[in-house]
Amino acid sequence: MSIQQPRRFVTTDQGHADILNGPIDTLYANDQELAAQVENIKKDPAGNGVASKEALDNHASNTDLHVTAAKQAVWSAGEGNAKQYTRDYAAPKAHTHPATDLPSASTQARGIVQLDTSVSSGATDRAATPSATKQAYDRANEAYSRADQAFTQAVDFKNKIVGAINGKFGGANPDMSSDQIATVITNAPIVKYAEGTIVRNGDNISVNDGYDIGLPATASVSYTIPVAFTVSKIFVYLLGYAYFHSGGWNGKTMPSGISLVTPSSNGRLSNEVGEFIVSINSSNLLTVTMNMSSGTTTSSTGRYYKLNNIQWWAIG
Repeated sequence: MSIQQPRRFVTTDQGHADILNGPIDTLYANDQELAAQVENIKKDPAGNGVASKEALDNHASNTDLHVTAAKQAVWSAGEGNAKQYTRDYAAPKAHTHPATDLPSASTQARGIVQLDTSVSSGATDRAATPSATKQAYDRANEAYSRADQAFTQAVDFKNKIVGAINGKFGGANPDMSSDQIATVITNAPIVKYAEGTIVRNGDNISVNDGYDIGLPATASVSYTIPVAFTVSKIFVYLLGYAYFHSGGWNGKTMPSGISLVTPSSNGRLSNEVGEFIVSINSSNLLTVTMNMSSGTTTSSTGRYYKLNNIQWWAIG
């Protein structure tokens, strides 16, 4: 806008008018000077040390770092020093080192290591290659497969053992440990068994020291069963003959067969000629008692018996 000159005071008292008009004239002169400077800046902003709006807009949108010349000088000096240090002390990209400059690695310090394909080495200063790692992995995987197979077989075997124990005397289950199963077996009732033959050699068993005696003409023989356990039951096979006098000497077959005997229950075999009574005591003493019956003939007298070898089967 244009600057208008202010109206001056005009009075009849010129002294007072000059006092008031002096400042007004000064302000107007200043305004005129400012207007001239503004016009000059508009015509030549850069020449007057003033940036144009376009220059300010460009400056605001410029992403480059803006620093003072003094700061730039400091940075440039630092960059120069860094480059000089690199030239003086830093190694170039292409360079070599003697082996002595490179420290070896250990479990306590970093350093260079040698690659190794061994899967059995115990070295602590070498590094395994992928091939060695794969070989070790394959072996571990194979071992795992075998261990898994062995475990399956062991479980199957354990179950069979438990089944066999329970089939015999019971007390086992698959959840037991091996020690517990062993305890069940250890505490299982043990059936003790032995067998043998009492050799008779065909000798006579006298009834009355070789003299006749009336029926039943009882006689007996005893034998200790040679076993290391107390017999709870025994099976005895007997075969023998009775000799008597009735209008002449006669001999007839006594009963034959197997008799079951226990310490609390005698065994018996009988026929028309006579009978065997078999007993056994807690000391394993087996006794066979023989009696003749009237089946021999009426009014007979007995004299002796004969026994064949006695077979036996003992259970503890």
